[in-house]
Order: sequence, then structure tokens, then C-alpha cells
Amino acid sequence: MAAAVLVDADVSMGRELVRILDEASFPVTGAAWIFFPDVEEWRLVIRTPKAEKNLQQALLEIAVALDNRGDLRRRLDLSRVKLVPPADKMLAAMGSVVRADGISTIRFSRNVVNGVLIDDALIYRLAA
Repeated sequence: MAAAVLVDADVSMGRELVRILDEASFPVTGAAWIFFPDVEEWRLVIRTPKAEKNLQQALLEIAVALDNRGDLRRRLDLSRVKLVPPADKMLAAMGSVVRADGISTIRFSRNVVNGVLIDDALIYRLAA
């Protein structure tokens, strides 16, 4: 079980980020807060094909989308946001047992799927 707590503000900010990225036509095929026990930290993992092509450009696009919409960039520490390509093992493992289109809030805790340990996660989207 996760040692650190995912607070309501984080949950709301994650949902808001996915909504902003959708409005900016930034492709998000997976999004989840995932607890990484090795660093004892929750990170907002965003799966996008843009992470495979040009990670720096993708991060810049996210920053611009955030700047164009309210104050989320000031509230959300972007060092906690991790962009991953479509082949990311952790999101692929979760996606093999959970599907979440749109923007959902699904808790996924203490599971091993296809040899991948998921200590704790809060899933917003896991599209095929």
C-alpha cells in the first residue's frame, strides 16, 4: 500500500490537466496518478504518441496549453508529470485489465499484472 497520500487537490488537478489537453487536441491515450514506491512519490503519468516522437516538444505543448487555460501550471508541479510513449509497460499492464474512456476516476491498488507491480494508481483514462 502507498505510504504517501494522494490528496483531493492532486486528483482534481489531474482531471483538469486531462481536460485541458483534450481541449488543446493533445493526444492522451492513458492518464493516471501512479505511486512509485522507490521514490515514495505520486506522479501523473500521461501516455501519448508525442512522447515517442519528440519528448521536449510534447512537454512544451503541455506548458503552452496550461498557460492558455487558467492557473493550473502554477498549482501543478510539472516535475511530477511524466510523459510516456504508447508502449509504456505499467500503463499497458493496467490497460490489459481496465479500460477507461473519457475522464474517469478508477482506483487500482496492490496488483501485479503481467509481472508488473502496481502499488497504487488512480486512473483517469486508459484507451485501447
